[in-house]
Amino acid sequence: MIYVMSDIHGCYEKYQAMLEIIEFAADDTLYVLGDVLDRGPDGFKILLDMAARPNVVGLLGNHELLAAAVLPPLLRTMRRGEERPLNKTERQQMREWIQNGGRPSILQFLQFSGEEMETVCEYLPELSAYEEVAVEGWQFVLVHAGLEHFSPARPLEAYDLEDFLFCRPDPDATYFPDKTLIFGHTPTRLLYRQIGEPEQLDRIFRRGTMIGIDCGCAHPGGRLGCLCLDSMEEFYV
Repeated sequence: MIYVMSDIHGCYEKYQAMLEIIEFAADDTLYVLGDVLDRGPDGFKILLDMAARPNVVGLLGNHELLAAAVLPPLLRTMRRGEERPLNKTERQQMREWIQNGGRPSILQFLQFSGEEMETVCEYLPELSAYEEVAVEGWQFVLVHAGLEHFSPARPLEAYDLEDFLFCRPDPDATYFPDKTLIFGHTPTRLLYRQIGEPEQLDRIFRRGTMIGIDCGCAHPGGRLGCLCLDSMEEFYV
């Protein structure tokens, strides 16, 4: 089976509970569409778990992008004999990460062993910006946030990284006629409110050829959602 989830935001217990609910096995594949880090306390613990599983494919989220910029210079400040303070640009990136919920992630990272720190720093650059998946004759495009500056004639490799990581999709937009776009980043409660259906808060959002799966895991009252692409069955923690 092939599964997708997104925006776990440091909620390790919900992540592990979801793996148990779907009975995640070695012959299954899980795509995690970014924003594993920040807000909750255990983002890097989740990332280490993902890195240890060959059948989990991580995508880059905007929070991982911040971490990937800050962690190498942060490690540099701690290497014995090589210590150099953060420069002005690096300090600004650190402030931006903290302002976007990065403080719990930074505190956890600083408690890791040197080997765990290196694993994280090696894994972050491996995260992809998008994935294309075919399941039971259906075509899916997996991204973190959506497709900014979308054009049906534009190949995915022609998009800038920011186009995948920061946009807020219009619920009434039409993307590919023959592919379904699956994304996180925007809590589905906001998407449902935009179309006037507030009773559907914190459920996977389906409309036309788009599916939103950020069910507000780290928000008050929010849930972690997971979608099976083989059966289109929804799971929640």
